[in-house]
Parts: sequence; structure tokens; C-alpha cells
Amino acid sequence: MQQSLRIKIDRVTYANQTNGFVVLRGKGGSTARTAQDVTAVGILPDAMTTTDLVGMEYMLQGDWKADAKYGRQFSFAYGQMVGSQLHQFLAKMVKGLGENMARDLVEHYGESRLIEILDKTPEVLLEYKGIKEKKLARIKASWEKQKCLRDLSDYLLPAGVTSNMLVRVFTQFGADAVQKVKANPYCLTEITGIGFKTADNVARKLDVAFDSPFRIQAAIIYVLYKAADDSGHTCTSVEDLCVALHEILDTDTEKATNQAMDDALLSLSAMGNVIVDEAGVSIASYRHMERWLLKFFQNRCIDNYSAIALPDKAEQFIARSQQYLGFEFSSDQKNIIRRIAAGKTSVYALLGYAGTGKSTISRAILDFLSENYCRREDIVCCAFTGMAATRIKKLTGYPSFTIHTLLKYQGENKFAFDKDNPLPHRVILLDEASMVNLPLFYRLAQAIAPNALFIMVGDPAQLPPIGAGNVFCDITAPREFPKTILTAIFRQSENSVLVHFANQIRKGEVPDGYAKNYLDYCFMLQDIPNYYALKKEKPEEDLRKLRDANNEKIRDKIKAVASEMVAQLAHPSWDFQVLTPMRKGILGSETLNPALQEIFNPHGRNPVTAFGIKIKEGDKVVHLRNQDMETVWYHPHILEGDIRDYGKQRIFNGSVGLVMKIDHENEEFYVLYPDQLLVRYEFDHIQHLVDLAYCLTVHKAQGSQYKYVALPMSNSSYLMLNNKWFYTALTRAEKKVFLIGQVFAFRRACTNIDQTKRVTFLSV
Repeated sequence: MQQSLRIKIDRVTYANQTNGFVVLRGKGGSTARTAQDVTAVGILPDAMTTTDLVGMEYMLQGDWKADAKYGRQFSFAYGQMVGSQLHQFLAKMVKGLGENMARDLVEHYGESRLIEILDKTPEVLLEYKGIKEKKLARIKASWEKQKCLRDLSDYLLPAGVTSNMLVRVFTQFGADAVQKVKANPYCLTEITGIGFKTADNVARKLDVAFDSPFRIQAAIIYVLYKAADDSGHTCTSVEDLCVALHEILDTDTEKATNQAMDDALLSLSAMGNVIVDEAGVSIASYRHMERWLLKFFQNRCIDNYSAIALPDKAEQFIARSQQYLGFEFSSDQKNIIRRIAAGKTSVYALLGYAGTGKSTISRAILDFLSENYCRREDIVCCAFTGMAATRIKKLTGYPSFTIHTLLKYQGENKFAFDKDNPLPHRVILLDEASMVNLPLFYRLAQAIAPNALFIMVGDPAQLPPIGAGNVFCDITAPREFPKTILTAIFRQSENSVLVHFANQIRKGEVPDGYAKNYLDYCFMLQDIPNYYALKKEKPEEDLRKLRDANNEKIRDKIKAVASEMVAQLAHPSWDFQVLTPMRKGILGSETLNPALQEIFNPHGRNPVTAFGIKIKEGDKVVHLRNQDMETVWYHPHILEGDIRDYGKQRIFNGSVGLVMKIDHENEEFYVLYPDQLLVRYEFDHIQHLVDLAYCLTVHKAQGSQYKYVALPMSNSSYLMLNNKWFYTALTRAEKKVFLIGQVFAFRRACTNIDQTKRVTFLSV
């Protein structure tokens, strides 16, 4: 039977803000009169928001236990603040308020009235001397967060949710977290790293029945979204869906029949959540988007448009452009200008592999249209990422924006420009089209005016988009689609092989001379001598130690290259990037990032550590999930004065920026992204929304380019290595790539042809 212990904290011996685990020393007993020196250990949610617990009183629920090393301790599972909770909360947990003002507020308003004010009309506190807008915002945020964490603790801790997960639930859902989880415990699967099994365990403890139709329906939705998020599929067969459902619903141990699954699928279909037909099973919104896009492109491919320019005019332009640029276009480059001049359709696609001149001819196309079709001001470029948008603007000279900025994103998945208010531009060029996923492609296409030309430029050999769909490759696959494929590769010089090697790897070939060093390519061998002979005579444990030791040497060589880059480059954090196949392990991003941080930003100020990750001012960081974030108006001196809100903007998975300021008082930090967007984060966002970015996985680096790239090539990454991954990684480098590691891994990455295909409605 659990006991109660009332403790007034004298010392916090240990506090882990990641999971709320604390070791407390203080005066404790069943009542204040029986208090004596005690030690208490357990989970205290308040420790996740502050370590300043000294002087606070708690009523703990748990049991006394004897520890062989530490003696008798009170082990508790739950703690409730007692005494003047409001005063303690304001004094200890609202940064910058202090003991005196907290006491004055409680005395001035009284506890019950002050609680009512905080709950309903916090603006009343502006009448109190010393409280202005900034301090009020802090009080409101702390009040809401603490109240929500307490409610979450009361509701979810008995269901086996860890304190660490409580913070993640709050970070994801905010003040509505309790209501959202109560309405649907399976919403926990929306949080990165929480799968159906974990959410199901919580739901079962919250009395959701094993055979509940609600549970099976939640499993179906989870499987479909997971297939989209992890593999990009927007369709799945009924048979494959049932196999996945049997696995996650544990149908071998308890009875959940195929009939129950069929009934759940029919119910979801009747409610309009999924579509089931000859193409398979799809999330209804994805199927709607794909059907709409199919019709959009079909209508724009109809041959009923007028010619933009006569053939002679197109030839004159080609001749002039070649003379101006100082080289001759390939036949394919000339053909796309001729095709556009002829009119006929209002959509075109330009497909090309690395080194085929996509950017060069994109500029020529836009120049041709500005002379013959519309004013220069009516032409705009866009791309998925800020880096890609900046790059196409630099290469073409035309205005360029991220898709969200172009459409004027307003938060909550709303845009100023849409089907009812189309973009005013006559020509829209989408660069890096192959990396735009289905929902964003749909939003862009909806906002294109009927009389506008839409030009898509992309590399079909790169990794597919992050998220659902594969629109660019699916829609341009049919022979009849108006497209030009660039095949001629332009080599920069005799000593430049990067583009040539990348295209050989794209075809599944091992390049000749790959072990040599060139102007733009360097292979740094770090292998295990006689490894395959050793495999026959040494036990697996010894071989594992050899592999780990070799991986550590690869890591050290990567660090040495990074140190050289820091000494040579004006902007090393932006111009040099380590890319890796994996997150875990000696050569994973989680291990390499802290090591590289000490090379690129050893003297960064105001460090904050959360969830095992240290972030300092000046660090390069990556945003980890598509999410609306609060932004602030940016000016070079903005961080020296007051910060003004600018509204919410969508920040995308893989966006990379620099930490400009860390504010310990408010537990916030600010990240500047390439499009001059300054985003406010909380310390709780570290790991869940933000991580270091000195080393990235290749998927995270899609759409970005760097002057120099380093790649570890290890046999430990065997399962991750394929030619599409390798081609995408190599083509991120503009000037030079450093490959560091083992020959077998290199050859595996070249010859392991990626034949995975996304299953989508547009491709069936």
C-alpha cells in the first residue's frame, strides 16, 4: 500500500530536466510536526521546467525502500505541490518574476482571484506596477505550460507514460494536449518516434478495448500514414494492409478477425477518411490531391494554345544566347526553347542529370519568355527549400522564393494565394521539382492562374521527396508529356571528374580511377587490411572491435578534413557539410555532430543542454519536422533590442539555419534561416524539433548544395548504401567531395541499384 510523505526541499541533489527524475533532500514526514531529514527519489514533472525547487513543499505518494548504497529512501511515483502553490509557482517557475513580486501579487489579489485572472483575464496583470507585455507573456506561457503538464501527469502517468514523453506530448499538442489525447489516445502516433505499439499500450490502459472498432480504425489510419511518411506510398493493396494490421494488432495472441478489419475499413470509407477501389486503399485527402493534379496536367497538355514566337525568332535567340554565354547549347537544350516557342501547351518539364546544364538553360528559357511572352516582372522562380530558392535566383537572375513564401503562407495550412486567388505571375518556374511532395505540389498547382506557363525542372535520379507522393516523376513518366530530357554532360576540365563519376554511379557502375585524387574528388582510403582472411579465423566479437576501430579512424579523418576546411573557408559552417547514411553508430549524425561542433563552433556562447544535446550561439542546426513556428521580424540588430512577432510560418523538415541568440531567462533560442526568417524555439524543442546540423543524413540535405562535402564510406552502413543515395550525396557538392573509408562500401554504393518504387495513384 502506498504511503504519503510531506517534504520541504532543502537541497536538490540531482535533477534531470529530460525525464523529471529527481533526488531530493529535506525535512519530511506525514505532517509538518513529524518532519525529519529524509531523501526522496522519483519522477517530479515540475523538475522538467525548473531545477529551482529549494524551499518548495510537496506531498509525495510512494514507499520507503532500503538501498544498499544510499540507505533508506522514499521512492515516489507522484508528487503534488502543497502550501502556497501559487506563490511557489510564480516565484520559482516564472523566469524573471522573483520572490518579492510573486508574494506581492498573491497578497494584492488573493490566491483565488489571482488564479481566476491567470485562467481567464491575464491582461489584468498589466495594471500592476512592474508587469509589462513581455513579462506578462512569460507569466501566461509558464502558467499554461505548467497547468498542462500537471493535467497530463494526472491523466497519463497512471497509463505508463514517461515524464520524457509528457514533454513531447506537450511540445506537439500544446495547451490542448489533454483534450486531444482523451479524444483519441492514438494521436500520440503523430509524435516523431512514437509508434502504434506505444500509443496502443497507453490506449489499452485508458480502457480502449482490444477489439474496439475505434482501435482497428486507428491502426488502419496509422499504417496508411506511416507508409506515406516512411516510404512515400499514397496507395496500398488491401492484402498488404491486412498483413500490416495483423502485425501491429497482435492478432496471433488475441482475436481480431479479418472481418473486423473489413468492417473498420468500410466504416472509414463511409466516413470519407479513406478511399478503397481498384487502385488500392488510400488516405482520402491524398487520393483527392492526386486526382486533381492528374486533371490539372491533362488540361494543360491539350494542344490548343497559340505559338509564343515564330521559329526564326527562336533560332535568333538561341544564336544570341550562345554567343553571350560563350558556348554552344546541346541539341536538347535548343529543343526545349523551340518547344516553348511553339506554344501548344501551358506546362513543360525539363529533366536532366548532374552536369547537363539545367540551370543554364533555365535562365535562357526565362530570358526568351521575357522577350517574347511577358514582362520580366511577371516571371518568378520557386523551390522547396530556402537554399534551393537562393541558388536558382543567383543562377537565373530572376526573383525566387520558397513555395510557402511565394504562396504567402498564413499558418494552419492556409495560404493567401490559392485556387480562388491565383498568383499574378505569367511564368512560374519550379526548380528541384523532384523533391516536392504531394501536398505541397497540390497547393502550388492550385494557385497557378489558367493563363500562366508552368515550367518544372528536376533530376529524376535523385532521392524522392520526403513525405507522400512522387508527383514530378509520376507525371512526367508518360511518353506524351511535354518534356525535354537533357542527356549531354558538360565537363568543366580534364581534372574534374565529379559529375562524370556521379553519372556512372547513377547507372550502377563503378567509375574507373575512383581511388585517385582529382581537382573536385578525393578518395581517402581507411580500410581493414586482410579483413576477409581475418573473418575465417577470428570470432565475431574480435571482428566487431576491428570494425569499430576502423570506423573511429574514419571519424578522425573526417574531423581532420573539417579542421582544414575551418582554416581555409570564410564561411565553413555553410560551405562544408558532412553527409552520412545513418543517424546511429560511430559514423552516425548523432555521434559526429558533437565532435564537429567543437571544430566549427568551439567558442559558441550561452550553451544550453537538453535531451543530451548541447546547442550554442553560432551553431548550425536543422529543423526536424514540418511544423508552423512563431517567427520574428529580422533586422541585423534585432537581437540587441526588443523582438517583435511576425506571425507563424511553416518550417520544413531539413531546413538548416544558424542559432543567433539563446535566452536562458525565457528558455528560448532564435534560429536564422537562409530566407532571412528568424524563428523562435523553446528549449523543449531541442531533439524533437531541432538538432545540430554539421552532419546530416542525405535525405535531410536534399535540395541543398555545399561547396565541399565529406562522406564516410563504411561497411557498417551496408544496408543503407545504394546508387540513388550515393548519386544524391555526390551531387550536393559544388567544388569537391571527400570520400573517406572502405573500398567495399564504395563499390556497394555504386552497384547496389535502388529499384524501390513508390506506389501512388498517379503511377498505377
